This record gives sequence, structure tokens and C-alpha cells, in this order.
Amino acid sequence: MYNKLEAREAALILLYALAERGVRRGKDLTRARVSRVTLKRLWNRENLNEAWLAEVNDWLLSAGWTLLYAGGTFGVVKKSVVENWPRIASKRIQDVVDEAAAGNFNFGKLEHFFASPMSDGPTSSRTLPKKRNRSAGTRRNG
Repeated sequence: MYNKLEAREAALILLYALAERGVRRGKDLTRARVSRVTLKRLWNRENLNEAWLAEVNDWLLSAGWTLLYAGGTFGVVKKSVVENWPRIASKRIQDVVDEAAAGNFNFGKLEHFFASPMSDGPTSSRTLPKKRNRSAGTRRNG
């Protein structure tokens, strides 16, 4: 009978696999994708439920990594990389947030973001209102 790994052991095996891949690649990894099948094989598990994955992720976070589910595959990313990503701030769209909270926002205006995974998606400047001009003394936050 095979041993089912505990969450801490599972995190260590995954960290070892990341290190091994980095050695083969010739440089440290900052991110990787990994299939559900590979995780099941690494961890000798038939089922990867959310609670158990959260426990594994807690151990990974202690080592500076995070596990995320990306709708068909998983990603493993160094926390330091995520911390350097561009930040989204709610205050930039506070008028929309307020309207939605009050039940007055027309979400139909945003449906185009679901149009196609191959489209420009939310980053398309065509779909956003024009930037307001700022005075030279206005500080930009977030």
C-alpha cells in the first residue's frame, strides 16, 4: 500500500520538483504550470479537494510560493513575483463600485469582457472611458 502524503510533505515534493526543473533549465524558476494529473502523481492522491489544497498552499506560502488553480491546470508562482505585478485599485472605479452596490449599475456595459478568451479582454483601451487629465500637482496613487 502506498503512503498518501500529508500537506507538508506534498509541499516539499512540489518544491523539490520546482528546484529540479530549475536545474534542468539552468536557472531558478519563478513560475511554473502543473497539471492535476501531475499533482496527483507527485502526492499519491486520488482526490485534490479544496481544503487539502489550501493546506498544501499554506506550507508553500511559508517557502515563498503560492499554488493557484487556473481553470484546467494549476500554476505555482513565487510570492515575490506576484508582489511586483501591477496593482488594481478599487478607488479608480469607485463610481462603478458605488452604482453596483446600490443596484443601479448596468452590467450590460461590461459584457464584452466575456466575449472571447482570444479577444483583447479587459486590457483593451477601446472599452474604457478616456483618462481624465490631471493637474500637474495631483498625486497619483494605486
